[in-house]
Amino acid sequence: MTFNTGDDCIAIKSGKDTDTEFGPAQNHLIANCVMNSGHGGITIGSEMTAGVKYIFAENLQMLNQNYAANPLSIAIRIKTNLNREGTIENFYVRNVTLPNGINLAPSFYSPLPESPIPAGTVSTNQGGVITFDCDYSPGSDNVRVRPPVVRNIVIEDVTASPPPGAAASCYQAIIIQGPVAADYNGLTQPPPTVMPVADISISNCDPSANTAEPIYLYNVQDLVLSDVTIGDTVYNATLSA
Repeated sequence: MTFNTGDDCIAIKSGKDTDTEFGPAQNHLIANCVMNSGHGGITIGSEMTAGVKYIFAENLQMLNQNYAANPLSIAIRIKTNLNREGTIENFYVRNVTLPNGINLAPSFYSPLPESPIPAGTVSTNQGGVITFDCDYSPGSDNVRVRPPVVRNIVIEDVTASPPPGAAASCYQAIIIQGPVAADYNGLTQPPPTVMPVADISISNCDPSANTAEPIYLYNVQDLVLSDVTIGDTVYNATLSA
């Protein structure tokens, strides 16, 4: 299947607030797709209260043909926050190519005033090849009492090359921002447990050069990097933050 869109090429959602009557989005296979243009290649959320699980994606060409005028913002994206609840788990991606990279310009998210993350710190809105944003647009949700769970994600064989005339293929290669406990504003004390993003494996990936710090992590447990090449550095490590 070939996609030419003005927004995300594939967006997977499962309802918001009490809109959960159809249960989780699950058992999806996405394969052998060409994505000529769009803002996101594959996006899960942000409406995911009923949960998203067992999503399999492979053999994807994200061509970013409009890189000069309307570039791809993010290749693989998860977005949720403390109002979206639900669980994202068992998401498997392999063999993704980006011959023209993604947007090289940052678009920083706006944290709430009491957030431990200063404004202008992380470009969750665009520029990351792999982006998990678990504090997505927190100011848009007045009620923030239902932390999400994101776990067991496997991403393999993702390669990105700079577009013509550019030295970089992205702004930041990997962004994993877990849920921010300080955003909770309910009356229940103690507040609910806010779990870190956990059990993430990224292997055999080459996002090429980038224009910022290669990896950003917040509230992440056991991110396993195996043969991940960013610029001149090969990462083989298990990281938590």
